[in-house]
Amino acid sequence: MKIHRPYGLAPTTLEADILKLRAFEMVLILFYMEDLKSFILQSIETTRKINGTATSLPKIKMDAARKLLVAEGCISQAESDEILRLVDYRNTIGHQIHALTCDIGAYSELGDFDSKTYEPVRKYDYSAAKGAGQLRKKVSEGMAEKFCLLANFNGLRFETAERIYLKEIQRLTKKVNKQIRQLNETLRITSAVIREIPKPVIDRAQPGHPRNIKNNGTLSELGAICVFQLFDADATPLAVAYLMRISVRSANNWHKKWGTATAAGAGVGQKLNSPRGKRD
Repeated sequence: MKIHRPYGLAPTTLEADILKLRAFEMVLILFYMEDLKSFILQSIETTRKINGTATSLPKIKMDAARKLLVAEGCISQAESDEILRLVDYRNTIGHQIHALTCDIGAYSELGDFDSKTYEPVRKYDYSAAKGAGQLRKKVSEGMAEKFCLLANFNGLRFETAERIYLKEIQRLTKKVNKQIRQLNETLRITSAVIREIPKPVIDRAQPGHPRNIKNNGTLSELGAICVFQLFDADATPLAVAYLMRISVRSANNWHKKWGTATAAGAGVGQKLNSPRGKRD
């Protein structure tokens, strides 16, 4: 079943901040892994030229380069595997970036599987950016004793952008974590409210029944009765929105109608027979 979004299809502030955070991290991953790959290959080729073996050996590729670094003791097998994983992750960013963003937003269910292969879509890795930066430094240090390191100005060219991106990542991480805590607390309270609704009320109201919603998406008369019964059982508008799969805005409007009718001392039937009660 499609995940219900009580606040509508528009991206929430939390979703927007998560996507901004991912964007900054993905830019870092693109640079770190492309720079690391070029650094490894060019340093090996430069060392071969100095040793006079460049012409007698074929130009090295990344898989062979990783094996060579492991054999020379520059990196561990685990680090070699991590290079492969992060290079593959960098390729996903470069060629299938939607696979790392589709789990956010109104159509997040599309992130569960690939529509062509029906295989699970790759999940976003929040540790990849930091790991790529650390790996880049570690590989450089490990190669220093066995290879001639080819210096370039790419790091300097990217330094200002890197500093700004890292600062934004830090700021957004704090903001996102705070929003997640607030959301979890709201969901915890709402879940508790739903659990407190007496079972006889749920059985009688049947909030999930299709007859509660008209073809145009508004509440039917039976749906309105259901909503009023839920409010009588102390359900909050947000709890009603989740139970009835309607918007919070609609739930708030019905809560106002319920409150007006309750203050007037009307029963459920009287509330719905009023002119206001018949409109969604």
